[in-house]
Amino acid sequence: MGIQDKIEAVRDISNPIFSDRERAALELATMFTENYHAFTDENVAAWKEHFTDEEFVELGAFMAHAHGYGQLVEMLGLGDADQVSAAEI
Repeated sequence: MGIQDKIEAVRDISNPIFSDRERAALELATMFTENYHAFTDENVAAWKEHFTDEEFVELGAFMAHAHGYGQLVEMLGLGDADQVSAAEI
């Protein structure tokens, strides 16, 4: 199992190819990009079982940067429509 296998499996975070830690990060990223208002204290507690406070903040900062950059690219009309992927990572 290599990185390419994980990229191809990313749309199904329940896939056993992912570790519990990777699954937690994917779940966090999915909620962050799709509906960050849905976060609950239970979600945060579950994710913090896998990440230190520092790692949690670092993940959040990276997701905010990547998501915001993607929005900027879209807003400015940069890139081509054929660059759209079936999966976001």
